[in-house]
Amino acid sequence: MIALPDSSKPLILQGHVLDRLKEIPDESIALVCTSTPYWRQRNYGTPPQVWGGASHEHVWTEKTRGHRQTGGTSGIVSSDLKQQHAFDSEGGYLCECGAWKGELGQESTPELFVSHVADVMGEVLRVLKTDGSLWLNTASTYSTHPAGVTDERRWQKSTVSPKGDQGALQSGTLDKRAEGWPEKELIPIPWMLGLEMHRRGWRIRADVQWWKVNPKRDSAKDRPARCHEYVTMFTKGPNAYYNEEGVRQPYSEATLKEVGISYRSESKKVMVDGKLCSMYERANAEDPSELKRRIINSLASRGGSMLPDVWYLATGNGEGRHVAVFPEQLPELCITAGSRPGDIVLDPFAGSGTTLQVARRLGRRSIGIELSQESVAYMGEKLARPQVASLMGFGGTVEEGGG
Repeated sequence: MIALPDSSKPLILQGHVLDRLKEIPDESIALVCTSTPYWRQRNYGTPPQVWGGASHEHVWTEKTRGHRQTGGTSGIVSSDLKQQHAFDSEGGYLCECGAWKGELGQESTPELFVSHVADVMGEVLRVLKTDGSLWLNTASTYSTHPAGVTDERRWQKSTVSPKGDQGALQSGTLDKRAEGWPEKELIPIPWMLGLEMHRRGWRIRADVQWWKVNPKRDSAKDRPARCHEYVTMFTKGPNAYYNEEGVRQPYSEATLKEVGISYRSESKKVMVDGKLCSMYERANAEDPSELKRRIINSLASRGGSMLPDVWYLATGNGEGRHVAVFPEQLPELCITAGSRPGDIVLDPFAGSGTTLQVARRLGRRSIGIELSQESVAYMGEKLARPQVASLMGFGGTVEEGGG
């Protein structure tokens, strides 16, 4: 087992997430905040890893993906078109024991991807404290052929190949068709993953919707444009720690004004002990103004409204190199709500280290796991920079991002 961090300096573990998680002691983590790779969104260029199966010397065979032919007929692509595929990216390698070798997110089916992510979260469940929580950022996708190509060229263009540092430049080349998912159908990864994790012992406590105030362009012309992702809150038990006061949102002036107007009107009456009374009479206030003062003082003493389950946040700034970007406000809300100063925060898919950076700023210890050596090196540079002021709350400017 590893030695847990004893200061706010993040501990970064490089390697396969399943292997490194096994080195973390049971029930040592207070909060987990992470975003997994998304299914068939991009190729990160990391070496293939082994997922599932039995522990033995695997014998790997190439696995091709079954596609739907042009015109809607179900079938497998012809042999000459199969040769256009990069098998290690288009479905990975399989062993007879059920093990799969490839890059997480490049599985041949969304079901297999969900199973692999749930395997990771099974280890997370072990290391999480009894009163801990997991905040998991995921998103749905669509069953689609590679963008901009038709007929047989779809098969030839479905080979995954990086086109640059920004995922937006390569995501359109990925083939997201899978057996059982008609073309253009929504593949609800967050729902599928939530149900699978529930089956494996997790409790689903909240499904937060992160509404992006600056969504990227959606080219679809026959459905609403997508502009949200999910941040699902899972817990290990029924009594997870939750700092309600720490994440209250300030009341707006409009809210305070509306409250005042509502309680000033004597026309708003309620029945009390068989007598029709005005709102301020029920509160034993001398006049509507007195009740209004009490209400506003009560609102002020609470420090704001409860954190809602819809968060309006801009996406983060990837600084020209990291493509899986969420804003600092997102982990800040999660960490503040679900942990205490000095607790250990874990990000098993650390990416560019945004969760670790925010955890350090909030006085938490942290552990990050990342397979990419390039990302680990970048995290070292990023975490060496001076810390920035708190960004918590909706709106505002995002100076850095990642995760």
